[in-house]
Order: sequence, then structure tokens, then C-alpha cells
Amino acid sequence: MGNKKKHYVGIDLGTSNLLIYVEGQGTLFNEPSVIAVDNKTQQVVAVGFEAARLIGKTHSQVRIIRPLQGGTITDIKMIEKLLSYTLEKIFISEMNLVDKLLICIPSRITETEKNAIKELGHSLGIANTSIDEEIKAAAIGSGLDIFVPKGVMVVDIGGGTTDIGLLSLGEVVSSTSIKVAGDYFDRRIIEYIKSERKLEIGNQTAEKIKIALSSLTGAYPVDEDGQKIVYSSMGRAVEGGLPQKITIEAPEIRKILLDCFESIKIALLSILESAPPELAGDLVDTGILVTGGCSQILGVVDYLQNIAQVPVFLSEVPMTAVVDGCKKLLKITSKHYFGEVK
Repeated sequence: MGNKKKHYVGIDLGTSNLLIYVEGQGTLFNEPSVIAVDNKTQQVVAVGFEAARLIGKTHSQVRIIRPLQGGTITDIKMIEKLLSYTLEKIFISEMNLVDKLLICIPSRITETEKNAIKELGHSLGIANTSIDEEIKAAAIGSGLDIFVPKGVMVVDIGGGTTDIGLLSLGEVVSSTSIKVAGDYFDRRIIEYIKSERKLEIGNQTAEKIKIALSSLTGAYPVDEDGQKIVYSSMGRAVEGGLPQKITIEAPEIRKILLDCFESIKIALLSILESAPPELAGDLVDTGILVTGGCSQILGVVDYLQNIAQVPVFLSEVPMTAVVDGCKKLLKITSKHYFGEVK
């Protein structure tokens, strides 16, 4: 029997989604970072889309867990189960052939959490395990050259956090992370509809409203025929508790988002104002890259450009920039992370 090829694997361990790249095969997993577990046996019932579909619809025997929330680890054991289940599903009986593992993580994660995540790779039997920041991978995955002596800035508006980082010479010079991103937007939408429209809705409905109606401009989101989009939301009436249906329009959601984006504005200005003058000056030419799922909200680029007064551009691959960056990092920094490539 011939020698089987060793696998290099890159993981985007995001708050909202888990993406797994295998060199030579592409991205083989791109699903929600959600796991369903049997409370009695602690066995995995489902992960990803299958687990997400169970949210709000399970009985007491099944627990739905999002092991990362707000860019921080809430359950390290469940992260291990999530990674173990998905990797074994991909490789079946060939887990021993995973030679190198690179895990990209949110900037907010502490050193203790970073070490815990690195140890996860070792517990899975992968000795050559390394970690890196998502903003660094997102820049590389979007096609930026961060290894030159020039300032490059990334604003990654994800599910749990918005990470903002200034990079140069292949490393993060300064960064910040705030828990104002997709999940926070959803919670604010839920609060607004309950208090102002007297309807209780769940997280999944709030996310659908966000996707359909989000805009930071005065313009309405429109459909393929150019017609303005409204959203019919169903839930439980606050008074009486009976099922009810209401219509939500974009200006309502815009007010919520503009309030949320004030925190992103403050964080961005903080990084810009503390940046070394030479690197800050570089941004006039290099601009600011925006990535992450919520970077696609209508008007985000113009909003940030008005604040920073430098060019702002949207990644061509905002949803997969991090895992695309893992692909490149596994190649160009293999020696740095893991030693000489054999």
C-alpha cells in the first residue's frame, strides 16, 4: 500500500459559522457553529444546519448550544465535540492523516482561551496545531498583501463581534473587538418589535428581518424587480399571547442599526487615532477592507468611509474571507507556524 497524502486543514472558528478547508479539496464545511446534544448521553445529535433548525423546537432531552458567543468561548468541551464531529465526518477513518491544523479565532479571545483551543487540536491527535486571528486571515483571503511594511486595516463585522485591526509586516499592530455585530443586531430587533410593535419574535425571525431590511441609508432595500422590500413577521402578541402577524419596513430597522453602529464608529476612530502616524498615512492609499456577514448591509461602505475619510472597500468574498485566508496561510507561513514543510 502506498503512502497516503497528509492533509493540511484550516478552520474559521466563527461565532456564527464554522468553515473547514482541506488543502486540495476546498472548503468542505460551511455551516452554523451550533451543536445539538442529548442531555442524558451527551452524544451529538446534530451540528450545523441540522442543529440550527432545531432551535426553539426541541424537548427537554435535547440541548442546543452555541459554544462561542460574542467572540468568547462559552463551552470549550462543546467546541471540542463540534470540531471532532465535523472533522471525523469529513475524514471518516483518516483523522490520523491530518498533519497540520490552523485555527483562526476572533480577536476577543483571551490567551487562556487561545491555549485551550490550541490544546483541542492536540486532543484530536493533531500535534501540528496553530492559531491565528481572523482579521489577519480575512485580509489575506481578500487578496491584500499584509507582509509589506505598509499599514492595512480590516473591519470584520461578523456574528458575535466586530473586529477592527491595523496590520503591517504580516502581523497585527493594534486591534479591538466589540460585541456589536450580527447577534447583537438581532437582539435589538427583538427588543424593538416587542416594545414598539407589541409582538414577541425569536432569534431566527429577527435574523430574517435583518437580512431582508437592513440598510444604513435612507434608501429602501429592493427586490429583483426594483420593488421596495417589506417583511411580514409572525410571532406571539404581547397582549393576549395569541399568534399575530405584522408588517415591518426598512426605516424601523435602519434606526436600530444606526444606533448600533455608533459603537462600531467609536471603535474604528479609537484604532485610527492611536495608530502610528506612518501607518495611518498609508491608509490614504491602502484604504480599509470591510468583511464579515454584516459587511453586506446596505450602506456600510459609505458609512465607514464618511467616518474614516479614507477609501473603504468591501471584500469580494466577505463570507469566506477568513477560511480563504487559512488556505493561503497554510502555504505561505507553514515554516513560521509548523517548521519546515516535508
